[in-house]
Amino acid sequence: MRRIAVLSALLAAVVLAVPASAQTESRLAVTATSDRCAGGLPVVDYRVENRWSTPVSAQVWWVADASVYGVAARHDLGPAPDSDTGSFSLPFDFYATVTVYATASWPDGETSTNASWAIPVADCTSLPSPTTTTTVTPTTADQPTTTTTDSPGNGNGNGHGYGRPTTTVAAG
Repeated sequence: MRRIAVLSALLAAVVLAVPASAQTESRLAVTATSDRCAGGLPVVDYRVENRWSTPVSAQVWWVADASVYGVAARHDLGPAPDSDTGSFSLPFDFYATVTVYATASWPDGETSTNASWAIPVADCTSLPSPTTTTTVTPTTADQPTTTTTDSPGNGNGNGHGYGRPTTTVAAG
């Protein structure tokens, strides 16, 4: 019973600490994906959306870890439901996730920040699947061939070793 009372008190403190406007409204939204690479680096595509009736300028920024972050762009958005898209490349190829944020200051003094949270980043470090290229040179009965037989040599590494097969070379 004591745990329920403590939990209720903590929940009430959070509800009172967060303004009602922040609890019920989301003025700004940002979504992001990363499923491609450019120049060996992951590319993040994002969409920022104004969900409020007032035009606003939003700044989109990202964080890959505590020491690697950057500003992606600034977008001037009209009244809701206006949105804009953009993309950026991460500076390194070894990140597993990135969080994209959008921040806007509204004419009524309210500042909103929303996040995509930790989205998976495209894996640009994996090797591409191996490809095999086979080149076939057509031969015709009219092409002369030359047969060279290597005689057994002394095995001194000069190309005349024991057991060398007969080699056929197309003259051309």
